[in-house]
Amino acid sequence: MNFEVLNQMGKKVKCDVVDLFKDEKHNINYVIYTDGTKDEDGKLEVYASRFNKRNKFYILQDIEEDYEWDLIDEFLAKKDNK
Repeated sequence: MNFEVLNQMGKKVKCDVVDLFKDEKHNINYVIYTDGTKDEDGKLEVYASRFNKRNKFYILQDIEEDYEWDLIDEFLAKKDNK
């Protein structure tokens, strides 16, 4: 699945969903996605956001809490170990 986001310069960027998961404890949905860029080591850059569905649109929201980043790190570590 792919979608477009506006980058910091207001330009539309196509992104691909890497994975989705839900924090059942806090009832928050997360999306992990990439725009296809790679870091200096050649590894794919990935990003994460909260998301909510409103009507037929998905709204991305910033992650603000440290515990949320910890959840995302744990989720990605489990995926890497499979």
